[in-house]
Amino acid sequence: MYNGMTANNHDIHVMQQRFSIFLRYYLFWVIFFMIQHPVFMLWQHNLMGDVTFVDFFRVIYHAFPLDLSVASYVTLVYGLLLCVSVWIRPNTTKWVSHVYTAIMLTIGLWVMLGDNGCFPSWGFRMDRTIFIYLTSPREVLACAPWWQWLSGGIAYIVLMSGWMWLYGKWVGISNLQSTKQSLQRHIGITAALLFISALLFLPIRGSVTVSTMNTGRVYFSDKQMLNLAAVNPVFNIVESLSEQSFDFNRYTFMSEEEADTALNALKAESLPLAHDSWLRTKRPNIVLIIWESMSANAWEAMPRMQEVSSKSIIMDQAYASSFRTDRGVVAVLSGFPGQPTSSLMTAPTLTKGLPYISRDLQKQGYNLQFYYGGDEDFTNMRSYLTNAGFNHRISDHSFPISDRLSKWGVPDHILTDTATTTILKRWETIKGPTLDVVLTLSSHEPFEVPATRHFEHPYLNSIAYTDSCVGVMIDRLSQSPEWDSTVVVILGDHGYPYPNGVQNQEPARYHLPLIFTGGALTRYQTIHQVCSQIDWIPTLLAEMQMPSDAYPFAKDAIGTSAGWAVYAFNDGFGLITSTGLTVFDRKMDGTLHEDSIKTRLPQLKAYMQNVYEAIRHLNE
Repeated sequence: MYNGMTANNHDIHVMQQRFSIFLRYYLFWVIFFMIQHPVFMLWQHNLMGDVTFVDFFRVIYHAFPLDLSVASYVTLVYGLLLCVSVWIRPNTTKWVSHVYTAIMLTIGLWVMLGDNGCFPSWGFRMDRTIFIYLTSPREVLACAPWWQWLSGGIAYIVLMSGWMWLYGKWVGISNLQSTKQSLQRHIGITAALLFISALLFLPIRGSVTVSTMNTGRVYFSDKQMLNLAAVNPVFNIVESLSEQSFDFNRYTFMSEEEADTALNALKAESLPLAHDSWLRTKRPNIVLIIWESMSANAWEAMPRMQEVSSKSIIMDQAYASSFRTDRGVVAVLSGFPGQPTSSLMTAPTLTKGLPYISRDLQKQGYNLQFYYGGDEDFTNMRSYLTNAGFNHRISDHSFPISDRLSKWGVPDHILTDTATTTILKRWETIKGPTLDVVLTLSSHEPFEVPATRHFEHPYLNSIAYTDSCVGVMIDRLSQSPEWDSTVVVILGDHGYPYPNGVQNQEPARYHLPLIFTGGALTRYQTIHQVCSQIDWIPTLLAEMQMPSDAYPFAKDAIGTSAGWAVYAFNDGFGLITSTGLTVFDRKMDGTLHEDSIKTRLPQLKAYMQNVYEAIRHLNE
């Protein structure tokens, strides 16, 4: 039995013990998230650029509010558990505590490992994009070689063991004492624990004003990599999940009239330019090759394309519209720009309202076929291609299992061989012009290709492999009598951050070749004018004397006097013109790069605002 004094002392001890456990648990998670920032900087050292020792502390300091917020979310649930612990057996509390902590650590560690592993190719901290890819586990596994997955598994086991050991030693939940007080005392201790748990809403919210915690709050430097290093990836994922897929208000910067005026001023810089026709026929066969991760920076690894370009019209200042295949395919086939935080391909209800070069050509009597060696259900590609009119498609399941030699599916030499054979038969049997679209995949990370290694860098080696495959394809097609009535268009779905150190917001990340070749060409030239990958549609349609009004964001890259290109990265976008570059980051609500020409920023904002306004109309 307890006398009054003993009971009071016991009450105080029980409350102090739980408060101490609560505080230590909170600090445990704060430290867990704080450590991830220098880990990220060291892991991405080749991308960080010139970083001083002081920068490590600056990143940790500016990241601290976000780390406090995420640690508060995790600890809030734990605080509620401590409230309940007053009423249940200590062993039950300990068991639930261990399980909950293990689950949270598993999530935190896999986010950390996955975020660092994906960043070199993604160029942005992990967000809800990962859930798009998780719907296709095979494609996720294909993103990295087996040894990286094994290394990640080993790292998880080691880190998990270490953090769980630290949790057990430091937090002290194993020493939790039972309570034997009266109901009144139970309620008193519970109320006190609820109060201290409720205080966590202050760091969770980050402010007592109308402004709440957000990722943009940690941005502090004109060096984008330092800003990215300060981002908490767990918070970034949760924040992106809470946002709308197509947040129209986020990209509304001005009135509709002001946006139209600014965008018209940009378009007015591209005046019509008279030039001789460069096609022999107004209805050529069209072979469109969308090359996975094709970058102009990898031109050295494309000897066959260098050879082809001597008999081509090549635009050497073309830029991709976005950074992933799901965005790139929509840009190429629909002439619709990529968006910073959303993917139209994943929204079938919207893609049915897009314009399609394939549908336009189909109305002109073209017969359509699509070729891809991967899974067409990845990122809802099947629904998009169906909306585009490609009722005849070849994908990974069109090939025997023995041909699915790569993690992504069928290697490019098998795909291009099958596509070439099919195209030649189509030319022989189909009356009327044809459109054949080939989407390659072997130059996707992890860049494992069935070919002799010609380059030490795996990305360059994969590009060289696909280059040889496309070269053989063109050689075979050029032997056909139909070659003189054929135009081949070659361009990338997006670029790639090569060489190492190229960052997601830099134009070099999006620079790609845009090649028109084939026997139907009447002349060859290299065009140095800035253009976008989406411009290939009105450029070709102008030669075919077909309207291109359905593609308001694209322009004839040969028939205009000046060029420009817009590219989108994660929550940001850039405008390249003949006079310079402007890059805007929405999270920091400011420019990452801007020169003396101040009119370019409102033009860039107006462009993206109009893109989202066009998406809004698709949704009507």
